[in-house]
Amino acid sequence: MYTLDHSRTNIRTYVRHAVSKKNDAKDKEENGESATFEWKELLYVPNIMDYMRVYFLWLAITSENYPFEQKGANFALYYTVSYLLDAFDGMAARALGQTSHLGYYLDMVIDRISSVLCLYTASEALKVNSMVPEDAVNLTVAACYFLIVAVEIVAHGIVVYNAEVLGIHQKKMGYDFAIVRLYLDSKAMLFYGCANFELCLLGVIMNEPLIVLIGFPGFVFRAIANLARLWACVTMKTEKKEA
Repeated sequence: MYTLDHSRTNIRTYVRHAVSKKNDAKDKEENGESATFEWKELLYVPNIMDYMRVYFLWLAITSENYPFEQKGANFALYYTVSYLLDAFDGMAARALGQTSHLGYYLDMVIDRISSVLCLYTASEALKVNSMVPEDAVNLTVAACYFLIVAVEIVAHGIVVYNAEVLGIHQKKMGYDFAIVRLYLDSKAMLFYGCANFELCLLGVIMNEPLIVLIGFPGFVFRAIANLARLWACVTMKTEKKEA
């Protein structure tokens, strides 16, 4: 009797779980979040905007005497156009009902390519301009390389892996830190951090100290918030292993 009741309980649990998964999949499909791919998504307007982002980044690094042609102005121009397209592709996706997993991953990967490219170009500019004292150049360049690896690749990579593969909610990653809550909860602060990150680096590339000073606080804010999330992810994994 115990075995029969136990089997019935398992069957009911399995059915409820299957129905729940089916409903979740249906909800995602209705909200345009289905993981399935359709060829028409390649021609979605927001995805075309992402392709154009890559094109302008390519122009930024293939212009003659990259990256210091006209004191970095050409790089800054093409990079800014690419960045502005990023600001509007999400709006276009929602307005046209063209959200897709392809668009989500395109946007995310191109964001990282853009940030890495800007950090690397700024590090190259620091080697030849007089933005920082000569004896601090190597340390500043090393800091740029550290941010490329720690923030743009490792921190963002772990957050995406935890969210997409392990199903851990993003707010569980570093949300204990006040700076992370401020960074994630406020769209204004998120924009402030991200926009000034780019502004500060473009100021370095163009050798414009005033622009660097304006963008530097937001640059530091974004860097610390993402390093805090990285620390939270690392300690969270350590705790799981100990458990």
